[in-house]
Amino acid sequence: MLRMKGGKKSMGVVMDFQEKQRHKQIDFERRALQDLSIFKIEAAIQSCFSKYMVLIPTAIQTAKDMCAEYAMEAYLLGSSMARFGFYGEDMESAFRRSQTPFESMTGDFCNFWLFWTASDLSSHEGLFETCEKFLHSWWREGYESSLKRWRLKMH
Repeated sequence: MLRMKGGKKSMGVVMDFQEKQRHKQIDFERRALQDLSIFKIEAAIQSCFSKYMVLIPTAIQTAKDMCAEYAMEAYLLGSSMARFGFYGEDMESAFRRSQTPFESMTGDFCNFWLFWTASDLSSHEGLFETCEKFLHSWWREGYESSLKRWRLKMH
């Protein structure tokens, strides 16, 4: 589309809806992740998964990286639900809205640990609960952090 600007021809930018949504999502995630502490994630990983990491001494860094990835995903999922809290919905109701992706994420995360620790089946007791607790804490962290931004009108 040509537009005249001060006697000069210029091209207008045409952006489709999906591209606009993608840019909006990236901006939202960038703002949300500014509040996330990698040191806090590392401490949580050590606290929750140290007993599983000793089973995979050659892949500890891979496990830590994967845990951090899942923590960030759970954090962003919680962040995306904060707008419901801002408009009056309680945290549990907002969590139920994200139940399907959260359960899928938890299953994938647990399967990751099962894959790496498959040689020691006795260590799997409590693994699912550990994964679920870890991810839920990061979901809650993202929710609370974004809710603060919403309340401060920094969204």
